[in-house]
Formats: sequence, structure tokens, C-alpha cells
Amino acid sequence: TVYFNNSAISTDSSTLKDLIHEKGLHDKKGIAVAINNAVVSKETWQKIKLNKEDNILIITATQGG
Repeated sequence: TVYFNNSAISTDSSTLKDLIHEKGLHDKKGIAVAINNAVVSKETWQKIKLNKEDNILIITATQGG
């Protein structure tokens, strides 16, 4: 179990990149990711292993006026 945008979820994903694919966010542009309040760059998503109780926050940029 991890926390994804403040909701507890169960996942079989082992890396952050896997979770992003599982949630269908892999093809979105303008997303920012933080794990346990630390921002992580896209280049490191594959290397970051998920641990129980991790708090993952993903936000997407939106356009508007």
C-alpha cells in the first residue's frame, strides 16, 4: 500500500515509472512528481523503488486563461 495523491492504494508496481504507467499518466506532458515531499526528476523514475507507505504526489499542469 502506498499513498497516491492522498489516497491509499494497493499496487503491484515496483518502481515509480511502473506506477505512472499503471495510472495512465505516462504520455501526459507537464507532470511533476514528489515522493515523501521530495521532487523527483523524470530521468530517475525508473530507478526509484516504491516502498510501503510512500506518499506519492503527482500534479499536472493545465492551460487556461
